[in-house]
Amino acid sequence: MDTNRDCGCDSARERIDILIDRELTEMECADVRAHCASCESCQEEVALLERLTDKFRQACAEPAPDNLRISILNSLKNQNGIVDA
Repeated sequence: MDTNRDCGCDSARERIDILIDRELTEMECADVRAHCASCESCQEEVALLERLTDKFRQACAEPAPDNLRISILNSLKNQNGIVDA
């Protein structure tokens, strides 16, 4: 690792969420990953957030039950003054 590019804990922690959301540039991602490779605390935080994010993504990938979907759509229609004929 290039120690001249170590972003440090404060900078890494500010960007870990963005890293997990895949919204960093390649260079920013490399900087945070390089820091985490040598910092156990930041590495653990990344690992935890990656696991949590994966669980949320899995949960959101499941379709809503039909009755819930219909209920939500009807509620939205009622809020917008749309009445089914």
